[in-house]
Amino acid sequence: MSFTFIPSTSEQLAYELAIINSNPRYNLLSKGKERITESELQAEHTEAAQLGAERRLICLDGVPIGIVEWLPLYPLDGYPWLGLFMIDGRKHRSGYGALALKALEEHLLLQLHIRELRLVVLVDNEPAHQFWKKQQFRYVKPTVTHEGLDAIIYEKQL
Repeated sequence: MSFTFIPSTSEQLAYELAIINSNPRYNLLSKGKERITESELQAEHTEAAQLGAERRLICLDGVPIGIVEWLPLYPLDGYPWLGLFMIDGRKHRSGYGALALKALEEHLLLQLHIRELRLVVLVDNEPAHQFWKKQQFRYVKPTVTHEGLDAIIYEKQL
């Protein structure tokens, strides 16, 4: 079993859209609807590129099973941030999320020399709070996302 992180380009939008829309509960919490459109996904890509974020497909043995987006250095606070980490909803509770995160952490530490990560979890996303705590991320403080949603900041030393 091997995880790779391939750059997400316009050619992979269909994979991303399928992964994102396999997580309707998250979409409902974050976007107010269960499914997003291709144009909304393209807008996310544009916003990420403007911030300098890296967006990749998480592949297991060459097959896309998730999406990750990180920002090596957020200019407002000087921390590296994990902006998105999503596993295909059909693969939840299989252990793939924890294994993919471990592979990502190794990549960020060894290849990019990123030694800590921050992320936000929407207040009402209890499964995500449980996942990130289990992965040794610790509570930092409450915040409000740029979309105006209540969230909690977590961080981890890699």
